[in-house]
Amino acid sequence: MAAIPDSFYASERWRKRVSFLFAAVWLGAALVIRPAGFQTTAFELLKLLGYLLLIVAALGRIWAFAYIGGRKNQELCRRGPYGMTRNPLYVFSFLGVCGAGLGLQSLALFATAAVFFLAYYAIVIRAEERRLAEIFGPAFAQYCAEVPRFWPRWHLVPDDNDSEPSLSPRLVKRCLRDVFWFLAAIILIEIIAMAKAGHWWYVWPTRF
Repeated sequence: MAAIPDSFYASERWRKRVSFLFAAVWLGAALVIRPAGFQTTAFELLKLLGYLLLIVAALGRIWAFAYIGGRKNQELCRRGPYGMTRNPLYVFSFLGVCGAGLGLQSLALFATAAVFFLAYYAIVIRAEERRLAEIFGPAFAQYCAEVPRFWPRWHLVPDDNDSEPSLSPRLVKRCLRDVFWFLAAIILIEIIAMAKAGHWWYVWPTRF
């Protein structure tokens, strides 16, 4: 039986399906588990850190989208956050996923989401890089040699004073719709916390 290529799993349609399925199962678990330290001072601090990461994720994706929006696969962007990491949109999404886990005051949910994201999107990124290598050739090879794939190197951010990003109103709307869910997650997490504290349904106590 022939192996399924990574590009199949990296397709936008498949990626959305996998992410949605994981999110649904993960959210279901978030509704029914309650860590032993829930609503203690330490876990409330974890929640605040999670909210901070969600906000950073939303702002960071706006920043990255301003440079790549509408131009993906058309030009090799090395400006703004793309000068620090080749995949800033995924980096900020990762921060948002981690923030959601911490916001729910669950180290288990945090770890599960982080591991899933890093494992699955490693496949997605490799497949996308093969496509970009075909499109941009030696220029992309040089970019890979100079800028890390995922974890940012903050000192690499270029000076963009002479090159300002621009977005059409349509792309701005798309960008805001994209980051809305990171901010809406804060409200959803508060509702879930209220429900658990009020014993609206049975919750399963866990250590973490």
